[in-house]
Amino acid sequence: MYDVIFFALVSLYIVVSVKVDEWITISALGFKIETPEVFLKHPRAYDFVRSALFLCAIAMFFVMSIRYVGGVTLALAWLGVGWIGRRKAFNNYRQILGEMMDIAENDEEKTEYEAASKKTDQELMDMVQMSMKYEI
Repeated sequence: MYDVIFFALVSLYIVVSVKVDEWITISALGFKIETPEVFLKHPRAYDFVRSALFLCAIAMFFVMSIRYVGGVTLALAWLGVGWIGRRKAFNNYRQILGEMMDIAENDEEKTEYEAASKKTDQELMDMVQMSMKYEI
């Protein structure tokens, strides 16, 4: 019984956290329009929900029967959600820039969008960190 609740909480945590990390990253890259308005107004509420889900999963971990599987699952979930969320945001960023290239009015804009879409994940992560550091 506790095992099922544990895995349900971890699954919810993964879904919510991946989406929140994706929204945080894409908005830091300058595409706030790609995030829900409620998230932009109350980002702390979303952080609270995902933290609460994770803490509830930890509580269930201590009463479940197969702790070694639960521990590995918690560790993978905690370490993986940020990476997955950022990857999804970077792919979304590149897709948006690709669409912008298609509707660019001149070659200069098209070249600018193309250069931005070819940035590596590390370059995009540096942009995110700079944006968050200076709250751009």
